[in-house]
Amino acid sequence: MSVGMQLRIGSVPGKIIAGQAGVTLVAAALYGATMGGDAALGALAGGGISVLLSLWAALRVFMVPAEAGPQAVFSAFVRAEVGKLVMAVVLFSAAAIFLSHVFLPLVVTFAATLVVNWLALIFTRRDRQGFGG
Repeated sequence: MSVGMQLRIGSVPGKIIAGQAGVTLVAAALYGATMGGDAALGALAGGGISVLLSLWAALRVFMVPAEAGPQAVFSAFVRAEVGKLVMAVVLFSAAAIFLSHVFLPLVVTFAATLVVNWLALIFTRRDRQGFGG
C-alpha cells in the first residue's frame, strides 16, 4: 500500500485519535467510580464511537497518495465525512436501542472527545496568527 501521507501516532490525526482514546478511558473510569459499571460501559461506547469515526475518516483520507493531487484528497475527505455521518447515525441508533439506560454517559463522553478536535485546532497552529501557514 502506497500511502502519500501516513497516519502515524505522532501525526496530528494520530494525536487526536490517541487524545480521544485517553479522554474515553478517563471518562469511563470516572463514571465507573461514581455511577457503576453500566455507566462506565456507556462512556466507553460513546468515546469508542468517536474514536472509531475519527480513525475511519483519517484512514480514508490519508490512503490517498499526496501525488494524486488536491482534488483527489478533497474528494476522499468529502466521501470520508459522508461515511462518517452515516456511521454515526447507525452507531448512535444502536446505542440508543441497546444502551438507553446509560445514554447520558455515552453522549457526554462523545462530546468530551470532540473537545480534543477543537483543542487540536489551537495547539497545531503553524504561525502566530493561527492561519496554518
